[in-house]
Order: sequence, then structure tokens, then C-alpha cells
Amino acid sequence: MRRRTVDVAVIIPDAGPVLTLAGIDRIDLLGRFAVPVRVVDQVYYEITKPANDPKGEVAAGLRRLHNRIEIVETNVGVGFQTRLGRDPLTPSGNLGEIAVDEYATTLAHSTGPGFVPLVLFEDPDVLNLRVGRLKGVHLLNTTAWLLTLQREGLLPEGLDLVERINASRKTPMVPFEKVGSTSKIRSTWLRRSFGP
Repeated sequence: MRRRTVDVAVIIPDAGPVLTLAGIDRIDLLGRFAVPVRVVDQVYYEITKPANDPKGEVAAGLRRLHNRIEIVETNVGVGFQTRLGRDPLTPSGNLGEIAVDEYATTLAHSTGPGFVPLVLFEDPDVLNLRVGRLKGVHLLNTTAWLLTLQREGLLPEGLDLVERINASRKTPMVPFEKVGSTSKIRSTWLRRSFGP
């Protein structure tokens, strides 16, 4: 049976990819995806809180992408903002992971078999979250994404960017990709890479 190629919805379940791109001044690269990039509200909070974005440059970079970034509201995120309003010292703990799991549960119950989420991540713990275990999920880390863009001639400086990223890390980020597929569909975020 021939597989039907479908487009993907891009989900960023941890702050890593955005903060990494911010560190090399290339948040703009998120605009290379053909669909909006979804970030749950609690992860957006983690990305843009003063400890991670003291000058507000990351938040400004995301705003410049306009409708290319979609902030997904969760009960976890709304609850945290309510508590934060009462007590500015409220810790956020692992609420980002819990909010992502909430969103993944919503996706599992509200999407059809043709929906394939592409999860762009850095924290390997994502592989153990519900979003990393969704049926047909396509997993891609930042390094694999940039190197594929270079290989396809869409980002000539891709290898240089990966080297800059790894120069700032204690351990290099090894490219990782797991293509999402079922017996009837195959995900693709770059048709020239994976074909129909």
C-alpha cells in the first residue's frame, strides 16, 4: 500500500530550541517551517522569563515572527499565571512538562489519523513525555533540523551554526530524527528530504 504524505504541525515542547537559536541570533529560522510553530504557554513563559531572557531579546525575536508562532493556552499555564499574580516568587518547577503533556492529551483526543505532530526538541526527557509517544509523532532535534536544511541547500551556513551551538555546550548535540509514520501515512517537513 502506498503511503500518503501529510504535512505536519510543529510543536516545541521545551525551551531548548528557541534559546539555542537565540544564542546564535537566529530565531528567524523558525520561520522556515511552512506551518506555525506551536509553543504551550508555560514553555513560552520559561523561554521568555527574565532568567532566560534578561533583555527581552528572545521575546522580541518571537514577536517578529508574528503569526508563525502560536502560543497554546493550557490549564497548567493559566493556573500558574494566576498563582504568579498572587505571589511573584511562585516557582515554575516542572510545569512546562506538565503543560506539554496536557496539550498532547488534547491532541490525542481531538485529531484524526492524518495529523502528524513534528516535535522540535533538545531535552532528551521529551522522549519520555506523552508528546514524544503520540502515534505517528515525528521527532527532530535542533542539530538534525539545521543539518538537513544545509543538506537541502536551504541553509548554506547550517554546519557553521551547529558548530557555534556545540561550542557553547558542555557536550555536543548529536543529530537525532525519528520520522513519524504509520501503515498509511508518512510525515514530512521537507518534501525534498523524504519524498512522497
